[in-house]
Amino acid sequence: MRFPKLFVENPKKPEKDRVVVERDGKVIKFLEEGEEYSGDGKVLYEVIYDDFDEYVLMGTVVCDMLMYYEVGEVKQITYIKKGTKLLEIPAEGYKVYPIVDFGCRVLEGHRLAALQSRKGDIRFVNTPETGIVLFLKEVPSKRENYIFYILPEGKKWD
Repeated sequence: MRFPKLFVENPKKPEKDRVVVERDGKVIKFLEEGEEYSGDGKVLYEVIYDDFDEYVLMGTVVCDMLMYYEVGEVKQITYIKKGTKLLEIPAEGYKVYPIVDFGCRVLEGHRLAALQSRKGDIRFVNTPETGIVLFLKEVPSKRENYIFYILPEGKKWD
């Protein structure tokens, strides 16, 4: 699986690739290098995917963003408007084994990660709502700690 591409509005350091979003995400056009755009849509710029959490503040997306996943032959585009609420689900344990990856659709009550305690007991972290895993962040600490960012289904444009 290749890493997804992340495009955001008004990035700190714009990269070369750009995408135009028109009519509230109904029309999406990838611009070629050097191609100019003069319409009334939003121009989003590619940024480093690992910087995803810089564009989320307390579970709320702070600027329009578009994620482009490519898994084998399947291509998926997710457009997220500014102000959209995301679920931030922590998974912390002696050892953490993520079960799902970015781009996966998870159903309510399904497992996101397995947690192993020092004694060897296994517990699981389940998702409270159906949605798409947008990002998986590893937080440096003494114990293994991950945060799953999930876009709940049907709440893309809250």
